[in-house]
Amino acid sequence: MTRNLRSSTGRRGRRPLLAQTAQALYNTIIKALAYTKGISLVDINKLVKHCKKTLDLKNANLSDSYYYTSLPLCIIDAVYSIGVRYTSTYRVVERYCKYYDIPMFRSKTFEYPCTELQLTVSSFTNSIESLGVEHFANNVFSNLQKTSTKSGILKAEAVYLWAKIFERHGVEVFQDLNKIDKQVENKILSIKGQKSGISLSYFLMLSGSDDLCKPDRHILRFISEALQQEVKNPSEAQSIIHTATEILKKTYPHITVKLLDNTIWKYMSKFGRPRRSSLQ
Repeated sequence: MTRNLRSSTGRRGRRPLLAQTAQALYNTIIKALAYTKGISLVDINKLVKHCKKTLDLKNANLSDSYYYTSLPLCIIDAVYSIGVRYTSTYRVVERYCKYYDIPMFRSKTFEYPCTELQLTVSSFTNSIESLGVEHFANNVFSNLQKTSTKSGILKAEAVYLWAKIFERHGVEVFQDLNKIDKQVENKILSIKGQKSGISLSYFLMLSGSDDLCKPDRHILRFISEALQQEVKNPSEAQSIIHTATEILKKTYPHITVKLLDNTIWKYMSKFGRPRRSSLQ
């Protein structure tokens, strides 16, 4: 019996045929995934190696902002986080919550709060309409940032317009997220400053999606340093992070695209500094 077992696994140190077959199939899937996304498997492996070397993936966990108590807070964060330090964004959400005396975060669970405990999108838009967008920006958010330096609108207005789109389509609480279809997404992308789709992707992450990343300057710089070549395209960054996640899952089963993104972001916020190099 021992003899038969040895013959099925081959010479000492060799993996069983089944394991070899599974590995070959896995490699084929990864290559196919990389090919369909138009990215080099060599580049993916460079990023995976860089992630393992620099990030504490074993103990990776999501930031508090992924556990907001309601959709309006996710909208505020998604709009205000573009092009600024996150501390500024955090304060905007915090000021809003303090002004209306509402809780900012739920317990760190993937279960949404019951609908009765959530601030609805309609209640949020009503509060803005009762004061006016500019008053809200000045006295509630205490932030007059615009969506862009050229022909941008107040981020407070972008937040309001986004929330109104949700209201018109019946997206009031977390449990309504399945109502966000292509039509709703296109309307959000038509708001000034939202064309790139980065805020929309980030909103979906904040509200529960595990399969997206927010390719901001921190993520792009991390990928560029790993590949030793400049990566600027957000769509390319999404594809690279997504494929790298599939490989990393073999060692770290709990890793998702969102968790990898957040872990990279936290690392770069703490240790990442712009370097004088060909990447700058």
